[in-house]
Amino acid sequence: MQPTHLPRRPGNLRRYGPIIGVLLVVAIVAVIVAATSGGGGDNGKKTAVSSGTVGTPPTVFSRSAKIDWGPNCDTRTGRVAIPSIYAPPCVAPFHGDNGGATSPGVTADSITVALYVTQNDPLQQAFAASAGANVTPETNADQVIDYAKIYAAHFELYGRKVNIVKYHANGGPSDETAAKADAIKIATDIKPFAVFGGPLQTSAFADELTARKILCIGVCAGTFPESFTRPREPYIWQTGPVTSQSTALAAELIGKQLAGKPANHGGNDVKDKPRVFGVLHYDTPDGQYASMFTSFQNALAKYKVKVASDVAYPLDLTRAAELARTAIAKLKSAGVTSVIINGDPIMPAYFTKEATRQGWFPEWIIGPTLFVDTTVFGRTYDQQQWAHAFGVSYVPARGVQVTQDAYNLYVWQYGHKPPSNIYSVTNFDPSLFSIGVHLAGPILTPETFQAGLFRYPVTGGGPTTPTISRGQHDIWPGVDYGGIDDATAVWWNADATGTDEIGNNGKGLYEYVNEGKRYRPGQFPTGDGFFSPATSVTIFQDLPPSDRPPSYPPPPRPA
Repeated sequence: MQPTHLPRRPGNLRRYGPIIGVLLVVAIVAVIVAATSGGGGDNGKKTAVSSGTVGTPPTVFSRSAKIDWGPNCDTRTGRVAIPSIYAPPCVAPFHGDNGGATSPGVTADSITVALYVTQNDPLQQAFAASAGANVTPETNADQVIDYAKIYAAHFELYGRKVNIVKYHANGGPSDETAAKADAIKIATDIKPFAVFGGPLQTSAFADELTARKILCIGVCAGTFPESFTRPREPYIWQTGPVTSQSTALAAELIGKQLAGKPANHGGNDVKDKPRVFGVLHYDTPDGQYASMFTSFQNALAKYKVKVASDVAYPLDLTRAAELARTAIAKLKSAGVTSVIINGDPIMPAYFTKEATRQGWFPEWIIGPTLFVDTTVFGRTYDQQQWAHAFGVSYVPARGVQVTQDAYNLYVWQYGHKPPSNIYSVTNFDPSLFSIGVHLAGPILTPETFQAGLFRYPVTGGGPTTPTISRGQHDIWPGVDYGGIDDATAVWWNADATGTDEIGNNGKGLYEYVNEGKRYRPGQFPTGDGFFSPATSVTIFQDLPPSDRPPSYPPPPRPA
């Protein structure tokens, strides 16, 4: 029987080309996902599963319980003893019957996971090498397996081992036909419980997997509108906040800190004029991202923020100069002083260059965007314009390499640095997956995996450690299927020097307002701290005390 397909897939960002294919995997996701994932829960309740059986949740750490929590538990913190803020709560060591084959890809002694290995694209390789990043597919795949082994050694898997099977892609990141065929082949040949990784510029892969009730984890899930993800729950698990959450956080900052005030962060031609907002927002020719912009408009309306002019644009680099020329002319003629960016990280290079050509220097407000709030892209924009850029950021404040969670975890376990320098990317999928399994209990199904993620407590919230949760924790209305629950404020310091997210030295860095303080919904202050170097930070040399993980002796290593 063929699977029933759900609502249409969002349009592909095909013309991102090799640069975005590399950077989505290499540089920027690494910044966002130094954390793992989480959620809240139904601990102590029984969880109905698809087979008709009932999964008994694990016994989660409690100081009052008279239980030997085992050698992998730090009873001081109640969490698994690994050097990470995001270590999950301990569970009672498992003994007994795990239910056997509780779900496709699951047996009494194994969990099968497919690992999608991208093609070795020479152009991407050349670009990545020039940027100082490692995107050798085989090296990165091996490192994913290395991280999975770390979690398998310390988390509870209920008598099962994780069996990771590599699958080598038959097409590029935007090849929808190949993506669909690859997903079907993975489902029929490997028969996994879950898939790590996938092609980043098409949703066909995730669509086919979730239609077959296979978990699509992290990088596999991409960044799609909620109209795509919600019908595919509990099989699709993304990295950051979902659309309604990211738009709510951006609208709150704009509504509380900017609306009704003069454009005092713009150039001389707009400075001190009453703010007039315009929006640049990405969409496909058939309007498949229109719902995302509508969500943003509705969020702004709650703060009585009016948009004088908005421009929807496609990501078509063959027409980028023409699109920029028309867009900037429209916004300028509408009297806009403050341009909100609600889109991709490539086109602002063209918009800002065109604004300078037209002699117009508005405020550039970073709204719900894809990686515009990262230094590696900020340096590609016209610096005369970007000196007036500021707004919301979902990524955490940055620290130097030795402060980064995934890097330190690998060194702690293996005694040497990771072979690939995109360690946070290669860590994300196995960490998210392992937390879900650890907290799912012995009967493993997509539903109990979801319950496991929902059982994970709210964690993080420091400058370099975003708040992570899923489920119902009174942070968001209803059930939260996103990951990151908070945001910070940033501004562009065109004169600051230092490294970008993949280690390149250069000029221009984002400054994190109030030393990277993060805000959950409803917590943004009314006053802004933009363009105040004394209270901002670019890169932490040492982690703030709140963000420092516990320290443990390294595990025994083979001689």
